[in-house]
Amino acid sequence: MAEEYAIAMDIGTSGIRAQALNVEDNSTIGTTVTLRHPIPGANVMDHLHFAVNVGREEAHQVLIEAVNKVVDQLGVDKSKITRFAVCGNPIQLSLFQNIEIRDLAYWGTNAMERLNIEPPKRNAQIVKPADVDLEINPDAEVYIPPSIKHEIGADALAMLVKSGVVDKEGIYLVSDFGTNAEIALVIDGEIFSCSAAAGPAMEGQAIECGMLASPGAICDIKPDGDNWVNEVLNADLKVDDCDTVDIKTGETVKEAEVDTKATGITGTGVISAYSVGTEQGVISIPTINTPNQKINLQDGIYLSEKDLTEIGKALGAFRAAHITLCVEADIDLEDIDAVYMAGASGFYVDPLKSLAVGQIPACSYDIYQIGNTSLLMARDIVENPELLDELQEVADGMRGNHITLATSEIFEKIYGLELAFCEQNMPLWKYDEWLESYGYGNLPEIEEEPDIHKVFDSDIPDLGVNGLSIIEEVGTKLTATFDECTSCQVCVNECPEKALVIVDKEVTIRSDLCNGSACLRCERICPTKVFDYNKMLYTEGIDASTL
Repeated sequence: MAEEYAIAMDIGTSGIRAQALNVEDNSTIGTTVTLRHPIPGANVMDHLHFAVNVGREEAHQVLIEAVNKVVDQLGVDKSKITRFAVCGNPIQLSLFQNIEIRDLAYWGTNAMERLNIEPPKRNAQIVKPADVDLEINPDAEVYIPPSIKHEIGADALAMLVKSGVVDKEGIYLVSDFGTNAEIALVIDGEIFSCSAAAGPAMEGQAIECGMLASPGAICDIKPDGDNWVNEVLNADLKVDDCDTVDIKTGETVKEAEVDTKATGITGTGVISAYSVGTEQGVISIPTINTPNQKINLQDGIYLSEKDLTEIGKALGAFRAAHITLCVEADIDLEDIDAVYMAGASGFYVDPLKSLAVGQIPACSYDIYQIGNTSLLMARDIVENPELLDELQEVADGMRGNHITLATSEIFEKIYGLELAFCEQNMPLWKYDEWLESYGYGNLPEIEEEPDIHKVFDSDIPDLGVNGLSIIEEVGTKLTATFDECTSCQVCVNECPEKALVIVDKEVTIRSDLCNGSACLRCERICPTKVFDYNKMLYTEGIDASTL
């Protein structure tokens, strides 16, 4: 038998993760991850806005160029790739396929009827590489799992299938934490689902020293008296105990035995700091009680009061979504038998701290951390393509109980309480009073000694014989020429990510660094008002690393 390869890929809001497999024995050859998403923006809605406002074709080309770059990095003979499976949310998979995406931008039918938008079915399907501009063996099969409904997709299926809760009796809560968290409540096989737009803070973005879960990221905090031990991801994405720091001054109290340096803090680290700081009284939301109003960590990394407000809003979206699902299903939070935490954020976070800050229900007593289920399911599909039919059956069964939080009056009321808590320092006892007055029960007491099950050593359990490779510069260039531009450089200096340059009226943006529609500071600050972000166009074949 001639050697054949398969590619399993997860296109997430924060980046791309992929593995190359040997088809004969399903052994892992290697793993490649990107540190950012190639399309401008800090969250999935920014990616959607880019596709709608700048152009779907532009967004597809930016994404598929990055996908092909990841495949190249995996180092296998592309002419021998016979299977390719990709998993992700409906927006990412629609951009991958270059199919209609505007239906995901609107609620209800009025706008879609006015614009003559016909929503695609987004069922499980098999296409050829040329259909999606993949530069691999043209005879390969590309497997695309089904989405469920509007904003909840194949990544939600992945966490349900890989957790195994669909076929179990009992009540289970499953969450894939990220900027757009997929959440499902499963009651004796019946599935209630929703998608919570928690925002980019969960991935370490929209945080002043934030970064994605990658080498150098502070991912956890351990208190040592009034000082904090910084836990940092090393080059193999394993956690090292690093420096002990006085958080009030930033002074290193004790140097670590390892030489792992911190270059930023990821969402799990922010959650950990939020939990420990609140417990120690250093944090009184939204205030930080230190001389410089910052939590000072290793190697100059810090958290500001603005950062804590951002993570507070993200955590509030989770808790409000959990309560909403329980109200819709007519159960109490205390009825849940086990909680499953998926994704990198759900894997690296300390579950005890998640309990304390509301990322998972405070009463959770049986907790499973199950890693990157989206990539694991893509891998299952290339190993057994017939799984696509089974996934379609599960997706069909979920469509009746999907709760759209954007139109839920229950969620609106509860999230209003969350905003009052994290932005206006409303005490939890008052939150609880309001919750009870709405008829939504009470906040449960914190479980002191839950059973915690960490299924793997890292969120990607098998990196393969070639190990992990990281693509730090995954974007391409977007360019536009504005004839009335004076090249004054005001927009360049304003760009928080240093993603922008101007030479002779030609504007160039590095797509993976740009925060997209979540920012637009370049457009707003332009003195002559000629900068039009929507006119930025994909530039084929130009290496963004030269920017």
